[in-house]
Amino acid sequence: MYTSDIHSHKETIKEAIYELDIALQFARKEKDRLLCIITGYGSKGTSHKIKTEIENVLNEYLKLNKIKAFLHGSDIDIFNDKYQRFIYKDRIPKKDKIIKNPGAIYVAV
Repeated sequence: MYTSDIHSHKETIKEAIYELDIALQFARKEKDRLLCIITGYGSKGTSHKIKTEIENVLNEYLKLNKIKAFLHGSDIDIFNDKYQRFIYKDRIPKKDKIIKNPGAIYVAV
């Protein structure tokens, strides 16, 4: 699984979207084709704006078939319907399933 941290360098929204697009290109080259985007929790600073905009972009990419699916790290729970419907859940590393990261988004490309 390819991981990209797009909030650690205090990016603008435009830079974060650019980083997302680059990460998607790298993830397409990976064998399991799963990408983990670290957006931050969105609770302080400007990370909430980045997280919100990344979610909007991913929803748009989903409609345009640029990605197959995505799942928020906070939704990783066997009792969560979104997690159960995520057909790529077996590709999420076991450690990420044990310790959920609400600042992460898993994207299937």
